[in-house]
Amino acid sequence: MNDDALDRATEDAQTVLTLLPDMEASAQEWVQVELILSTAMQTAIDQRDASALITATRDVKDLTGAYHGPARIGEQPPGPPPQPVLERIPKLMEKIGRLQSTPRA
Repeated sequence: MNDDALDRATEDAQTVLTLLPDMEASAQEWVQVELILSTAMQTAIDQRDASALITATRDVKDLTGAYHGPARIGEQPPGPPPQPVLERIPKLMEKIGRLQSTPRA
């Protein structure tokens, strides 16, 4: 993918990361989000892989953006992101910022 694709991918990832603290998901979904942020998104940024970053960002959106409706009996209602997710956001934002300011060959 070209630099334009990477620029669009990083902008979309920044938007999702900025909105993430206000999103809600189930505890199990937050575990998945944390895993995506710590592996797939981190690796995509490190490798400047626009396609992988688009996929990781879409996966986070899918887990946190849908309306869950009322919880069924025995289910936990959706809640805000746990601390480990919140702590990872600024680190990823910083990496994306460095990526965007890196001169391209």
